[in-house]
Amino acid sequence: MLQQTQPTEIKVIFVDWHGVLSLDPFWISILRNAWHPLHQQLSEATENLFNHQIDRVHLWMRGELTSNQIIESFQMTPGPEFPLDYLNRKVIEDCQLMRINAPLVRALQDAKTAGTKIVLATDNMDCFFEAIQQAKQQRKCIEEETISFASTVQLFDDILCSSEQRILKREDPQRFFANWLKRQSFTFSNALLLDDLEINCDVFRAAGGFARQWNLEQQEETSHVAFWEI
Repeated sequence: MLQQTQPTEIKVIFVDWHGVLSLDPFWISILRNAWHPLHQQLSEATENLFNHQIDRVHLWMRGELTSNQIIESFQMTPGPEFPLDYLNRKVIEDCQLMRINAPLVRALQDAKTAGTKIVLATDNMDCFFEAIQQAKQQRKCIEEETISFASTVQLFDDILCSSEQRILKREDPQRFFANWLKRQSFTFSNALLLDDLEINCDVFRAAGGFARQWNLEQQEETSHVAFWEI
């Protein structure tokens, strides 16, 4: 439940994905399954990518490299039992399996009911954006009680993804956010960013917005969601 009253000037909440709404990786059905035939190969490839090739990760996030190019660079040999495009499909399909921060989603739902727009603002890859688009096409189950990837996607009024914006949030918040704000006749002073990275929060505040550094692991240690403490 929310512990504070929403500031009246806040018209939109921009919420990050990884570290805020979910902690799960791409290819979760492989990386979290030690018995999967590709587990070791993919674990080594992704660990090398995300721990030692951060520049390539940023290129992927900016849309300058595609998921297909990243997968090709792994130089993996899946074996004849797997289709040639297996990893390409799974990097999209497995997004549906990501576990969601249910307390935060419920709090965001409350804010949306009160009239606040909820926009996903994520430094993320083309495969994630494609998974979002596929989830948006799914019929919403009115009786669905479990908060899933698909149901969370239905919450968003819009999606801002770095692979589409061609820039990371911290590199130029004006370029990342300003066009969307202008279309809504909002300014940064009408916006709150929930993000796990301090640098993203700092540049958003410098642009004139409100920001709350949000860490899902820390949130799980508390009994409530209070993102109006800004």
